[in-house]
Amino acid sequence: MQERDQRRLTRIIKRDTRATLPQIASDFNVWPPTSVTVRTIQRNIIDMGFWSPRPTRVPLLTARYKDLHLTRARQHRHWTVDD
Repeated sequence: MQERDQRRLTRIIKRDTRATLPQIASDFNVWPPTSVTVRTIQRNIIDMGFWSPRPTRVPLLTARYKDLHLTRARQHRHWTVDD
């Protein structure tokens, strides 16, 4: 992929940051008519430093920990910044 194509790919990615690889590839292949595969697009996106963040999975609070948290909060509700 040439430098000009990479700049065009960057514009497409920044225009819609939630787009999937097939959507990006179809936008890229519209004009001028080219046939770049999804895998080639993916490889170039990675090489250019783009990545998609994945949310960290965190377990929900159990009833026990909710009670402990509430108890501690009630014990320390009168604390000030100076304490």
